[in-house]
Amino acid sequence: MRENKKYIKIFSYNALIFIIGIVLIELIFGSWIFGTNFSSLPVKRNIIKVWEPKHYESEHKAMYKKDKYGFRGNYRNVSEIKILTVGGSTTDERWIDEKLTWSNLLQSHINSYQPRFEKLKIANAGIDGQSSIGSVKNFQNWFNKIENLKPDFFIFYLGINDAILLLVEDNKHPKKKKSYNISDELKEDNLTDRFTRYVKNNSSIYSLYKIIEGNIIARKYGAIHGTTTWKNSLEKKNIIIDKNKKVVRKFLNDYENRLLLLKKNSNSYNANLIIMTQRVPTGHFLENALDLINKQTESFCLKTQSRCFFLHKELTFDVEKDLYDAYHTRPLGNKKIANFIFQKMKILLND
Repeated sequence: MRENKKYIKIFSYNALIFIIGIVLIELIFGSWIFGTNFSSLPVKRNIIKVWEPKHYESEHKAMYKKDKYGFRGNYRNVSEIKILTVGGSTTDERWIDEKLTWSNLLQSHINSYQPRFEKLKIANAGIDGQSSIGSVKNFQNWFNKIENLKPDFFIFYLGINDAILLLVEDNKHPKKKKSYNISDELKEDNLTDRFTRYVKNNSSIYSLYKIIEGNIIARKYGAIHGTTTWKNSLEKKNIIIDKNKKVVRKFLNDYENRLLLLKKNSNSYNANLIIMTQRVPTGHFLENALDLINKQTESFCLKTQSRCFFLHKELTFDVEKDLYDAYHTRPLGNKKIANFIFQKMKILLND
């Protein structure tokens, strides 16, 4: 009996020392008290995924990587970021390799433009499913937590997700209904998930685990046998929105107010605002709703004298070569987007 008590006592002491050690490690190296505290922000951080692309031709595996700030990009220090691209999945480009996103291709254009721009860095802050609602909240829940983030330009690639919300608001979307959108709310729907996210965001041990896991996964990044492209399938259905309907007018007015907030928030960083519109293939069910969003964007840009790149008017995509669905671009489409932005930005960069 005494022997058992002795072992229990030893175990208890060791367990206590272990727990105290874990607590000290977390307090010193975690971000509970010091460092960047992202609270329960549901933004993917410290992740690396590697896979063989099937939706575009490639002889190399693809990598999707997000750093400790939740950005994609190859900068060393956050103070190097001069352009921050913001948007939904068409900016995040989860299924496109790091080197083939339009954000990275744009950086390559600018770096080779003039010697003084060879070190300019672009970070990608795209979040899958995010509309202008989430873009506004990024400033108050995400960007403001990152010390020394001082970009010269914010590029917002907007339209499609807001058009989807417009259809949902008007009860005309063929599949979606009103629901909680984590990407726009920037917080989990329930308290348990928020607490779990809070622990993951601030734990040094979890962060170390993700870094080790990412480095192991990154070793798989290499050459593969050439892949074939996915067959592109587009859902065509003519859905017309009555722009004079009260719910539609309110949505468009709210959308324009959000654009105004994006302008004010960009100005608070002493940064230039650039809004870039989007497009979908002719005949797609989102075409009319997106057209209303784009016209509202044009109106805003004219009234506020904001810099806007009207991609929907000036750029066309080959459905089979440039897109892998109605919304998302393959590397060939990304080359078009990057070149489109670069040609317009050359003037701004030289100002």
